[in-house]
Amino acid sequence: MQRGFSEFRMKNFELSWGDIFILFFLTLGPLKAILPFARVTHGTDLAFQRTVAWRSTAIATVIALAVALLAPLVLTNWHVSSQAVSITAGIILFSQALRIVMQTPPVPGSAASQASPSPPSPAIAVFPVAIPAILTAPGIAAIAVIISLNKHDLANEVMVIVLLLVVMVLNLLTLWNNETILKHGLAGILPVVGWVLAVLQAALAVQIILHALRVLEVMRWPA
Repeated sequence: MQRGFSEFRMKNFELSWGDIFILFFLTLGPLKAILPFARVTHGTDLAFQRTVAWRSTAIATVIALAVALLAPLVLTNWHVSSQAVSITAGIILFSQALRIVMQTPPVPGSAASQASPSPPSPAIAVFPVAIPAILTAPGIAAIAVIISLNKHDLANEVMVIVLLLVVMVLNLLTLWNNETILKHGLAGILPVVGWVLAVLQAALAVQIILHALRVLEVMRWPA
């Protein structure tokens, strides 16, 4: 039996490629990045906005890939088990989802009213756009837990990285066309979609924790 995702199947818990894509989309995708990007770049010219968009996306992508490639090595050297990673990731994912669920979705157009009083520096591509708008703590946790569960299966690892890159491309396209999206009112829809999906993320986070507890034989599934 294959390792990685087959471990989930053996414990009656499965994450499909679609599940992983949605998880990456929620924690690393444009749903939460578009409004912060609009706030910090409001009033600037299109060339500046697009420069910040590709720089911030590139920085976030490099860091995300570094986490994907180095996390298993670091965690192995620290003798951190996959179950410990799963429980940690589950707690972080649940905390983020709960924060999103408990807050009111942003009002469309509020990004423009919170603009910076002075012209922004290109350094905003690093902070606050790349970190934490694009690359979040739950996103790093999601990468770590998915990669750690597939560290012995090269094909699955490659597929996870491909999905990660797809989400980063979506980030770039969204931020690149930020003004067009705002003009068509989509900025008000995306946070609402993210708010709804956060409920499902919370359930997935709990399931990840339950899975780890079962592997550790702390608890058993109902018959």
